[in-house]
Amino acid sequence: MEEGVVKREHLFGTDGIRGTPGVYPLTDGMVFKIGKAVAKFLLKERNKGGIKVVIGKDSRESARRLEIILANAISSSGVETLLVGIVPTPAISFFIKKLNLDFGIMITASHNRPQDNGIKFFSNDGQKLLPAQEDRIEELVFSSLINFNDFPYNSNRPISKLDDAQRSYIDFVKSTAGGLDLEGFKIAVDCAWGSLSEIAPLVFIELGASVYSINNEFKGENINLNCGALFPQAVATLLKEKGADVGFAFDGDGDRVILVDEKGEVLCGDYILAIAGLYLLRKNKLSKNTVVATVMSNYGLEMAIKQAGGEVLRTPVGDRFVSKELLSNRLTLGGEQSGHIIFSEYTSTPDALITSLQILKIMKEMGKKLSEIASSMKKYPQILINMKVREKVPFEKMESVYELILASKKKLKGNGRLLVRYSGTEPLARIMVEGKDKFLIENIAVNIANKIKEVIGVGDDSDSIIPFSL
Repeated sequence: MEEGVVKREHLFGTDGIRGTPGVYPLTDGMVFKIGKAVAKFLLKERNKGGIKVVIGKDSRESARRLEIILANAISSSGVETLLVGIVPTPAISFFIKKLNLDFGIMITASHNRPQDNGIKFFSNDGQKLLPAQEDRIEELVFSSLINFNDFPYNSNRPISKLDDAQRSYIDFVKSTAGGLDLEGFKIAVDCAWGSLSEIAPLVFIELGASVYSINNEFKGENINLNCGALFPQAVATLLKEKGADVGFAFDGDGDRVILVDEKGEVLCGDYILAIAGLYLLRKNKLSKNTVVATVMSNYGLEMAIKQAGGEVLRTPVGDRFVSKELLSNRLTLGGEQSGHIIFSEYTSTPDALITSLQILKIMKEMGKKLSEIASSMKKYPQILINMKVREKVPFEKMESVYELILASKKKLKGNGRLLVRYSGTEPLARIMVEGKDKFLIENIAVNIANKIKEVIGVGDDSDSIIPFSL
């Protein structure tokens, strides 16, 4: 690449940088250059001395090498580095605020397979980076603006370790529950061999609960494998075997949780938002009577909150968009169907353990089983179709497609939702339809998919369009 020419390429996806260690963009050289770019970004943006970055990691085997490379790149550039070891992603936001740090890095591929890894980034307010900040770091990585000779001679800064990081985070999480006593509760927990292994069971035990846990070691070679938030049936089976009151399935980096009620029924993030949202509404603690959810959250959530006198504000998919909306509008509660939930009174990023304690607090105060509390939301049938396309032509510029979309929305008569969008990372059109009448929404989804296929779809005429029920 020519000197000074910016390579027009995106490192950042929807949540940081992801890939396979040793394979671009997570080769040792690229990771070192990313660390250098972060340091230069901070030195220029902060324009002060004593800049400090915190780095955490999940349990993956590749995390240690990435940690060493990033720490050396950043510290050799004149920025002090603090290592906190294996912690959940939300702990990075906590340490930034607690220790008044300038930046945070979490080495994780979240819910992805064990052989993957990634890097998440947090600014000095504990929030995920804004797109403009990501663009600036990419520009530094891919241009001559980042040069290993840019930094002053003998600019090394120390790399230190916070030995009591896990204990500090545990104490913080417990403090958010306001003296919650869980004596008499039986809790089933699936830690997914990830960041909350050992941590989550300990929190519940210290609060007085009887705990049955699986996949509860820092064993990165197994992280997320047929367990955790993506496979909640594992904890549902444990719950039924032990007769537990509630089950929690965490993902590998501890920022999402899926619930299981005492009957073994799996409850996604929409149920968590409904349970917490309705509780806060009754307590007059839901700011502006508004819950923040993404465009993918079920219409049943919207109806449950609306019938109680509140409203649901929707954002694009991604917890950083939820977090931004909560912050800008000073709202209390938001999250995603996937189990990323933010209680902004306590944290600015999704925290699976804080969410779990808030659900337990509600259960105890109401004196009801989880299935009874969750029944306040009736999930609408939801159909999802993903189909390949040759190109991403705006739907409003395809007359026949757009007219069908408008006509289909009228058919729902205000008792459902229709969302047609393109994937941000793949050549796919996504059609999602919700409504009370399953036959109607399937018909709408298939008709729109076939029309899109007719105009810009790929494949031969024998390809069938198969709806997927959620």
